[in-house]
Amino acid sequence: MIDMSHNRGPENYATAKGLQLEGEAAIAAARGEGRILAPPVKPYSFRRGVLFALLTAPIGAALVAIFGLNSPIAAVATTPFAIVIAFGLFAYGSGRSPVVGRNYVAASGIGIITMIVGIIVSYPYSVFLSYVYADGAGSIAGSAYATHFTTWISSNGNQIFIPIGVVVVVAAVMLWRKARAARAGAADSAAPGPQLG
Repeated sequence: MIDMSHNRGPENYATAKGLQLEGEAAIAAARGEGRILAPPVKPYSFRRGVLFALLTAPIGAALVAIFGLNSPIAAVATTPFAIVIAFGLFAYGSGRSPVVGRNYVAASGIGIITMIVGIIVSYPYSVFLSYVYADGAGSIAGSAYATHFTTWISSNGNQIFIPIGVVVVVAAVMLWRKARAARAGAADSAAPGPQLG
């Protein structure tokens, strides 16, 4: 009888070559030079993107609260980051980047609304902190603070309108850049592939 276990046929060569390539790929992956398997593609979900983007509100509130401890201008200066955060969270949650169409509208809407609310809240909050620090009495909804706040507004118009104007310009530039990136992404995805035949 002939021993077939040491046969050098094409099947054994293919198996040996496959094991060798698999070993080389595992070594390359351990070194960080490559992957054995391609990363899984995350399925697209508009709802999940919106839910993730809604996390922009508490993040924006935390930024305003932290930077509002210093001054109202510092609090207002952080509000445009809501747009970047909303786009990043929406893209992460939905599985699509850059966002286009209704995705762009949803992410920019959440970011803009968070930014506007942050601007509206930052002035009363920060001025109230300085009011309390200066031994002011009453709550943020009290009449004594309301009088103090209206007096502060009338005497500090430049601390209100100049930062808001700068924030609006920065937000407009951010939205324009996001729209340009979205248009470029839409053009790339709509480009025809190579024609066969």
